[in-house]
Amino acid sequence: MTSEKGPSTGDATLRRRIEPWEFDVFFDPRELRKEACLLYEITWGTSHKIWRNSGKNTTNHVEVNFIAKFTSERHFHSSISCSITWFLSWSPCWECCKAIREFLSQYPSVTLVIYVARLFQHMDQQNRQGLRDLINSGVTIQIIRVSEYCHCWRNFVNYPPGEEAHWPRYSSLWMMLYALELHCIILVLFQEQAMVTY
Repeated sequence: MTSEKGPSTGDATLRRRIEPWEFDVFFDPRELRKEACLLYEITWGTSHKIWRNSGKNTTNHVEVNFIAKFTSERHFHSSISCSITWFLSWSPCWECCKAIREFLSQYPSVTLVIYVARLFQHMDQQNRQGLRDLINSGVTIQIIRVSEYCHCWRNFVNYPPGEEAHWPRYSSLWMMLYALELHCIILVLFQEQAMVTY
């Protein structure tokens, strides 16, 4: 059933929501924008409360901005677990992958799941290795599917009244192509691990 009102005006996340046109442009895998957009969710410990926000590139990449903000604003005991989910318009570059791994090594109680709309310069060997290193360090990386796309629309977008349900403007073939390429990148990681065990 669709909402007749759009996001509730009492919704605490309303001011942090992005506009529909931004979401459509940032998360359409056919659009090769230079800027990146990050939508994220954080849950602490066993709490079911989810904290949501968004970020975009500034002079730094969105991943580095998130890490700087998280580490400067959040002081938590290392025994308290923290679960972070990122919805990124681009996959992290190799330098961001390195920064993410360093961040996670400093905060071992943090788990990170990353969904990406498209792969950033995925033919560059450093970027491919960066993604493999992230996965090898315990980060889950997946291509955004229709279910995540719809989740982001409902929870991060200031959608118009009556348009709670929103489907991608592009064919799911784009998602499948990026998913196949990510699988090929990961496959090399499994081959490397298999060779080490011999």
